[in-house]
Amino acid sequence: MATDALASLVAAMVTYLQSAGISRGELARYARVSVEQLSEPQVRLSPSQLQRLWQLIQTRLLPSLTLGRKVRAMIAEGLPEGCARVEDVAAELNMSRHTLYKRLKEEDLTFLGLVEEVRREQALCYLHDRDRSLLEVAELLGFSELSAFSRAFKRWMGRSPAEFRSARRAGSALAG
Repeated sequence: MATDALASLVAAMVTYLQSAGISRGELARYARVSVEQLSEPQVRLSPSQLQRLWQLIQTRLLPSLTLGRKVRAMIAEGLPEGCARVEDVAAELNMSRHTLYKRLKEEDLTFLGLVEEVRREQALCYLHDRDRSLLEVAELLGFSELSAFSRAFKRWMGRSPAEFRSARRAGSALAG
């Protein structure tokens, strides 16, 4: 039943995004799946792929999003490609870096704070996917080295990514 509900949710997300003018190919690239995989009725997307589709829906569904939400979505989209720099985001929003900083400050936000939040949230999603190596997770989050990711993760969660993953596995083994 849960698989059917998830498949229905994915189908509804794809349908909505296509009605908003996004092609199936663009959706597949954005979610990092094949077009064929996106077309399957029982498609199994990872949590990070579902999160990426949801972020895309948020940017289409709520055109009056706060700037902070828009910037968060842009950061999440740009991290794996290395395009989550303030200059890239400001240019995409057609404003200067200074104006972006000023408008974020009006919402009591900072660009660096948003990058940290997005990285932390995505790190947790990526670490649930046991097929991803820690190095791959670090790269997807825009870290230049695994050690930099490990230090940041320890600051966020109080333990290293490897310890976090081990604890999750131990918890899963006890539950299953």
